[in-house]
Amino acid sequence: MANALLDVVYSFGHCLSCFPSSPTLKINSRSFKILRLLGEGGFSYVYLVQDTTTAELFALKKIRCPFGAESVAQAMREVEAYRLLARADGIIHSIDYAVATERGGGGGGGIGDNGGGPAKTVYIVLPYYRRGNLQDLINANLVNHTQFPEKHLMQLFLGVCHALRAMHVYQGGPSTSAERMVVPGSNSNSNGNDSSNSRNTAEQNQRVSAAHAAASSGADDEDESAQQQPLMAEETRVGRGKSYAHRDIKPGNIMIADDGTTPILMDLGSIAESPLAITSRSLAIATQDIAAEHSTMPYRAPELFDVKTGAVIDTKVDIWSLGCTLYACLVGKSPFELRSDETGGSLAICVLSGDWRFPDEGPGGKKKQRPPQRSNTAASQTASAAPPPAHIDAVVSDSVRDVVRRCLAVEPAERPDIDDLIRLVEAVIRDLPSDRA
Repeated sequence: MANALLDVVYSFGHCLSCFPSSPTLKINSRSFKILRLLGEGGFSYVYLVQDTTTAELFALKKIRCPFGAESVAQAMREVEAYRLLARADGIIHSIDYAVATERGGGGGGGIGDNGGGPAKTVYIVLPYYRRGNLQDLINANLVNHTQFPEKHLMQLFLGVCHALRAMHVYQGGPSTSAERMVVPGSNSNSNGNDSSNSRNTAEQNQRVSAAHAAASSGADDEDESAQQQPLMAEETRVGRGKSYAHRDIKPGNIMIADDGTTPILMDLGSIAESPLAITSRSLAIATQDIAAEHSTMPYRAPELFDVKTGAVIDTKVDIWSLGCTLYACLVGKSPFELRSDETGGSLAICVLSGDWRFPDEGPGGKKKQRPPQRSNTAASQTASAAPPPAHIDAVVSDSVRDVVRRCLAVEPAERPDIDDLIRLVEAVIRDLPSDRA
C-alpha cells in the first residue's frame, strides 16, 4: 500500500512538468510574468502580471489592433490619454507601454496565440488595485443583502466627480507645449522578445509621423471618413484649455484604491474632445457608432443613442453616466436596466424617454407604501434560501435622490456641469448624518 502511494506521488510529480509555467512578456526593459486573466472586452484583455525583478503586481492591458492603422490609432489615443492626464488625481496612470508586431495578432486574446497573420498589439502596464472596482462592491451588496453607508458612498462619488473634473476642465499635462505623444516602437512578439527602446526621440517622432501618415493614407476619401477624424483623432495634441469627456463612466470603470476610500477612474479608451459639433449626417452616424462601441449601453446618455445633425455633444454625457452610476450603487443596477427588466421594454427607449424610478416609487416619483417587516428569523431564513435579489432594497435619502434626478435630466442643458454637481454633492454630504458603525 505504501509503495503504491509513493508511486502515485512520484507520477504526480512528473506530471507537474506537463503543465506549462506562467508565460512571461517583456515590455521595453521590464519582464513580467503573466498570472491570470482579469477581464476582457472587445479587442482588449487585462491580465494580472508580476514584475520578475521586483515581484510587484500590475495590470497589463493588451489591445489587439486587427484592422490596421485605424485600430492602432484608436489604441494610441488611449495611450496618449494616460499621458495627457498623468498629473490628475483620481485617474489611473500608465506605468509603461509598447507597440508590438505579433505573428498571431489576428487570432484570439491569449498571450502568445498564433491564430492569424501579423498585426499590431499595444501593451499598456497599469497599476493593480487589489480591492477591485465599484461593480465588485455592488455585486457583494446584492449577494449579502447589504448596502453602502450613504455618507461614505457620497464621499466616494464626490471623489469620482473631482477626478472627472480634471478631464472636463483640463489644465495641461506633463508638457505645456503642443507635443505629440511618442510611441515606442517594437518588433517584439508575445513570447518575450524585447521591445526596442534604444532609438532616440527624433527617430521615435519620425516613426510616429510615419504611422499617422499610413493611417491617413489608408482611410477612405469619402466625407464620412473625414467627419470621423475628430473622433478617431490620431492628431490629438497636448494643450491647455481643452475639455475632454470620458464617455464610459460606470461602476466597472471606477477602481478602489488600497486605502478603501479613494476612487480611481480608469479605462481611457473612450475619451473624446469636448464639445463636438455635429455638422453633418455622416458625423452624426459616426458619433453614434463609436458610442455604441465604446460607451456601455445602460450608462450611455440619450444624446449618444440618437445623434442629431446640428447637435453638440459635450461633457454632459458624463454627468448622465454619473447619475446612472450613483443609482447603481444605491439600487444594484443602472436605472434603465432595472426599468427595462421590469417592463420588458427596450432599454434604449427607456433611456430616450427618461423612463426610470427608484424601486420604492410609483408613477410620478411618489413613494410606495413599504410592506410590513417580517420577524428577523423568517427574514433570515428566506434570505439564505433565495437567490441574489434583482435590486438592493435600500433606504435612500431625499437629497441623494435629488442628485440622481438632476444628473438624469434627458435634456443635456438641464443637467448640472461638473462644478455645479460637486457643489451639490458637497452640500448633500454636509447635511447627511454620520454613518452608523
